[in-house]
Amino acid sequence: MSDNPLSGVVEAGAYWPRPWSGEDGGPRRLCRPESQTGLGIKPGENLTLEVFRDTFAADMLIRREPGELYALRHDMPKGDPLAGDCEGWVEKLDPKTLQPLTVTPRFAAGRYWPGGIAAHANGDIYMIFGCWARRFSPSLELKAERRLPVNRPYNSFVILDTGELVTKDCDAPRGEASSTFSVLDPETLESVVPELEIEEGSIARLASDGKSVTCVGTRSVLRLSLDREAGRLVVDEEWRPHYARNGQTFGWDPVVSDEHVFWMDNGQNSVDWTMRDSGSASSPVRLWWCRQDDQDSLRSVEISGLPYGTESNPPAWDPERGVVVAYDAGNAVVRAWKLVGDELEPLWRLDDFAHAGHLIVFPDTRELVVQDFRDIEFTRKAGFRRVFRRGIQSLGRHSIVRRYPLIGHDSVVVLDLDTGDEKARVKVPSPSQAFLFPAPGFDRDLYYLSMTSMARVKVG
Repeated sequence: MSDNPLSGVVEAGAYWPRPWSGEDGGPRRLCRPESQTGLGIKPGENLTLEVFRDTFAADMLIRREPGELYALRHDMPKGDPLAGDCEGWVEKLDPKTLQPLTVTPRFAAGRYWPGGIAAHANGDIYMIFGCWARRFSPSLELKAERRLPVNRPYNSFVILDTGELVTKDCDAPRGEASSTFSVLDPETLESVVPELEIEEGSIARLASDGKSVTCVGTRSVLRLSLDREAGRLVVDEEWRPHYARNGQTFGWDPVVSDEHVFWMDNGQNSVDWTMRDSGSASSPVRLWWCRQDDQDSLRSVEISGLPYGTESNPPAWDPERGVVVAYDAGNAVVRAWKLVGDELEPLWRLDDFAHAGHLIVFPDTRELVVQDFRDIEFTRKAGFRRVFRRGIQSLGRHSIVRRYPLIGHDSVVVLDLDTGDEKARVKVPSPSQAFLFPAPGFDRDLYYLSMTSMARVKVG
């Protein structure tokens, strides 16, 4: 763990010292809420859908103090959502009803790609969305804003132990153009060192142990650190594992443990309302891992072994028992292993289980929160999607279709982390599979989030 003075409450970085003050629970992306007990689902208990809110469109939920819940929202350009400019805003929500208590104005953002928000150790809420960075008070009053130097969307940020924000642009969804890093002063949002352009693209979000930043590029994994004396951002040339293989596409968000970095590849796909049957590469998707002290220790394993595998998010890591969870969203397979030394030993596998979003791990109760999207199989056929994709996406703009979905619905499911056994499940009326950022609740509950829907799910 980091020697950050807030360690034990936040895993790394200068985040607000409460659980889930940033995406995936913190910059290491362990997908677990530090210092928070799990759901503790007992025999005879199940999940209930307490609140459903129609939210077209949303990206992320984070927490600050107990009872303080924030959402990153955006509008969606008509037609191709990646081709037009959009606006983004932040809402402070009632944690029980999910209704907005305070809402920022809608801010110009530029081209769309999911961005991010986080609660900083200084108490403020930061938002990087599109090509803009903004700083708000906890009551969502604008305190600073800055247009970032590259005219492409920036896919969120991490916060270092010393408080600076590190962010980069991404040429989404292609990953062909190189990415440029910026290190932002938390007070002014101005760059504290010159921008650094790396020689490859990166679609993946960043991860960090609070001191260095880990970036999964389209060909290799880079580790960068801020050299304040030299006044620059430095790439570690002694550790740069190259994972690119013929037939595989780029990797997504990394998970940083004390000894290893984990990530998955085959991130290129043609996702619409579901990631199932959307993979672009004909090869199986792989889980990769590498020791942080030895770039030659790079290893990988097929997740499902099935063709056209894909995903777009991080795996999960349980340091207590060394459990790694990964998934092939294109083929609806979820799988877990136990890390023994530097090798993975299979634990369990679930087939026809359509998870695609971010995971939540409760180590103390050995619970894993996933989603399972159910739809009509013929709607995933290439011909149907080619003809009807735009029409179905247009229908998704109507609230009645979102509330009463016809082609599919999602479910929140809690699994036993060590065995894969199902402990509880509840349906959520979302016509879109969840790809984005949920959050643990405050009272044996969970917050579900998809592009179209928000829900509060409670143990009952």
